[in-house]
Amino acid sequence: MYRSKSMIERIPSFVPDLDEILGGGLPAHSTILLSGVPGSGKTILASQIAYGNANPENKALFVSTVSEPQARNLQFIQGFSFFDLQKAGSSVIYEDLGPQLLEGNGVAALAQLEELVLQINPAVVVVDSYRALRELSNSAQESRRSLYRLVAILTALPCTTILVGEYQPAEITTAIEATIVDGILVMDNRLMGLRDYRTLRVYKLRGSHYISGLHSLRITSDGITVFPRFTTPAETQSYAVSRERAKTGIAGFDSEILPGGILRGTTSLVVGDPGVGKTVTALHFLLNGIRQGEAGAYISFQENPSQLARIAENFGFDVPAMDQSKLAMFYTSPVELNIDEHARKMVALLEKINARRVVIDSINDLEAGARQDSDRFFNFVYSLVQWFKQRNITAILTAEMGELFSNQLTLTGRGVSHIADNIFLLRYTEIGGEVRKAFVVLSARGSEHSKQVREYLISEKEGPRIGPPLSHAFSGFTSTIRGKK
Repeated sequence: MYRSKSMIERIPSFVPDLDEILGGGLPAHSTILLSGVPGSGKTILASQIAYGNANPENKALFVSTVSEPQARNLQFIQGFSFFDLQKAGSSVIYEDLGPQLLEGNGVAALAQLEELVLQINPAVVVVDSYRALRELSNSAQESRRSLYRLVAILTALPCTTILVGEYQPAEITTAIEATIVDGILVMDNRLMGLRDYRTLRVYKLRGSHYISGLHSLRITSDGITVFPRFTTPAETQSYAVSRERAKTGIAGFDSEILPGGILRGTTSLVVGDPGVGKTVTALHFLLNGIRQGEAGAYISFQENPSQLARIAENFGFDVPAMDQSKLAMFYTSPVELNIDEHARKMVALLEKINARRVVIDSINDLEAGARQDSDRFFNFVYSLVQWFKQRNITAILTAEMGELFSNQLTLTGRGVSHIADNIFLLRYTEIGGEVRKAFVVLSARGSEHSKQVREYLISEKEGPRIGPPLSHAFSGFTSTIRGKK
């Protein structure tokens, strides 16, 4: 047990990263309503908290009602790693109020619950489900009086209580329980495409700061892990703006396009047609940085580390021979991507190697991972770019454009192009009956840059390089930006 900055005594939840959301843990001696739809993980979460906190001196009391038979509940909980057979029945005490409730006497069941609390004097109490106690009472008035009496008893004891119940979102604001409890946690499970999307939200937490909004979670054999949504710090953090430049090592770029290279700590968006050379460009930026002694990470959603190493080998890079303490290749399939879960892993990786450079290939896949919320993608990328800036990390984000040879330049949606400091455009263009690659800098904040459209040449012998100017490469094109913020 420890104290947060607000001096509220707290107990740990033993749920990875949930305490961060709660501002340091569950407020000690509080009463929490844990609400959610069926299958959202309420019983698992409550059990995880109970087993984590229970010991011979501080017992946990787990009270079942008529929501699910106690024997079956206990059977399923044994499949999780947090279950401790030595604690079950001794430090975690199970009681069943089902018989009284089946007789239609909710008030008598509440009275028995009071007796159990006074007799056992537990540090943690879980009632699953409390809603059955209320609905099987003889009247709403009796239920309210019984609840007030129970909460008064629990408040007088050094006890943290979790009332589990299935409530629809509209019911939370009107339920008797919601007005009396100190905190409300709402869990949900929605079908997004072909997969379940599980979330947790802190609806209220008296006297405590918490991270608002929806936080994704995952249920595994270890129980529940919560992934706080990736956000910018609540207080603006100052950082020194560097005039140092990061050389790309691409022939002609550091001398003719952006003299000296890319400004350190900025984020560049490399946007272009499929197969035009975005990955090759980003890979050279990263691996040339490794050769210069700068640690870096390649975050990929398409090519795995073996594929990237093979591409790099074609251009003369021996990835296995490079300093592996400075180089990280991190691949995640975009099919089941959870951007907040991915962000935690990515941040930990960058901090581990003390990265100076990072590539994310591509942000189109990140956008697919945020499809549950139209604004989530923009907010996520903005927070991520700010995190890079505060640590002076130079980043390249790749993005794919559609409509080959279209006469319209449509940049990334939802305002991501406005977040980037620099925008580099790579496009196929037809000149004299030949397909060529064209490169141009659309913007570079705080930096002089070439305004010319240049040919972009890529060969295994020489790698990518800036070629001569191309006349009429983009003639007739119009530029649009979707979803402007």
